[in-house]
Amino acid sequence: MIAIGTFTRSSSFRVGALITLLSGAAMAFIIYLWSVTNKDILIDEARNAALAQLWAYDAVYERSGQAAMVGLVDDNLDNELMNWIAITDKDGTFLAGNSRPLADLTFDSDADIVKISSPLTTVDAPGWGNKAVLVRRDTIADGITVTVARDIDELYSAQRLSRSLSWVFIAILGVISGLSLGVALYVVNRINRMSATADTIMQTGNLNERLDIDSNWDDLSKLALVFNKMLDKIESSVQNIKSVTDNIAHDLRTPLSRLRSKVDDLPDSHLKQAALSETDVLLGMFNGLLRIADIESKRQRQGFEEVSLGDIVRDVVDLYEPYIEEKHMRLSFDIQPATLRGDRNLLFQAFANLIDNAVKYAGENAQIRVTAKESESRYIVSIDDSGEGLDVHHFDRLDRRFYRAQESRTSSGNGLGLSMVKAVADLHDASIFYVPDPLMAGSGLGITMTFEKPSVAEIGEPSSGAA
Repeated sequence: MIAIGTFTRSSSFRVGALITLLSGAAMAFIIYLWSVTNKDILIDEARNAALAQLWAYDAVYERSGQAAMVGLVDDNLDNELMNWIAITDKDGTFLAGNSRPLADLTFDSDADIVKISSPLTTVDAPGWGNKAVLVRRDTIADGITVTVARDIDELYSAQRLSRSLSWVFIAILGVISGLSLGVALYVVNRINRMSATADTIMQTGNLNERLDIDSNWDDLSKLALVFNKMLDKIESSVQNIKSVTDNIAHDLRTPLSRLRSKVDDLPDSHLKQAALSETDVLLGMFNGLLRIADIESKRQRQGFEEVSLGDIVRDVVDLYEPYIEEKHMRLSFDIQPATLRGDRNLLFQAFANLIDNAVKYAGENAQIRVTAKESESRYIVSIDDSGEGLDVHHFDRLDRRFYRAQESRTSSGNGLGLSMVKAVADLHDASIFYVPDPLMAGSGLGITMTFEKPSVAEIGEPSSGAA
């Protein structure tokens, strides 16, 4: 069994990332608007409009004289865009306009924004008082001075309001971006956990696994709840099927034993031997099923004790070494000492089944290698051969009951050997991996069992305790 864990980004993460991106773009746009309002662009426009007004009066005076310019001022006194104007001659006499005090207003040559703090009379300067005013002054021909003023207090208020709203929007969008990213990450983590659990169930076939349910308010928790109910139903159905199979094996074993006894009482003949052989095959099959059922019931863990994994593997190799030599096979082994908690007889039978399969299907003159090593976190036992091997599409079905690859249909066996090995591995919390061409010979099959190293607390447990 080849365990592969996959973690993928979900569409929810992409949606959350898109929302965050859009929020960021909106935030950047608001920052741009804030920077624009902060650069007094509106004030610059008002200043340019005042300069254009001065140039217009200058042009009218040069072309048509003082009377035309004064007439133009009088005609535009009601224009709201003009605000205030004062025209005086070289002696300071007020000639035209709507604000006499404007002509007497003094300000620095490089300053054109004046704060009018004290109100003036409505006759002399209607609407003046406690506001910011942009003032521009120009002296044209014959000493005539034109002074214009524009109310920019509202522009300042608009700038202050724009900056305040910009900060408010930036804060809101920042919160939205953070929340959307947080929700996206939460959804992705939940989906990845669900995907990892589902992948573990598919790879290991362990139907006892369940999805974690963190809450009851979101749709993912409801989906996990439904998925767990589905697993409960599947596990129950599988257990019922196994129960039926085990009951059939148990009920038929006694009649078959009686049948064999009666056949054995018959006179010796070729038919008797054939009948005994077929009966033994059936009895072996049913005994194997019951043995697997007994192992899968976990009752065997009550007899766990400290065992030497290396000694068990070496005993199995010693048992099969003459048979391997008889088949003209080359045997090599590298067995290192290792200790774990387990059932010695079951482990011996599992390793014996693996070596027996290698000898049976590898063929004469093949190479068989047995290794038992210890890594930082696991014990590893491998039985590799250089025989014909199997296609990888068989790997996920090799440990099924009665499954036999097409290449092995002509050989003796009932397809329960690897099922028993899988049951022993599950009992010892071990994993099984199938490796194609492990000896780099162009063909062959390797079967590896890995056992987790026990913790210090587990090593100190008494041998009679149930795991």
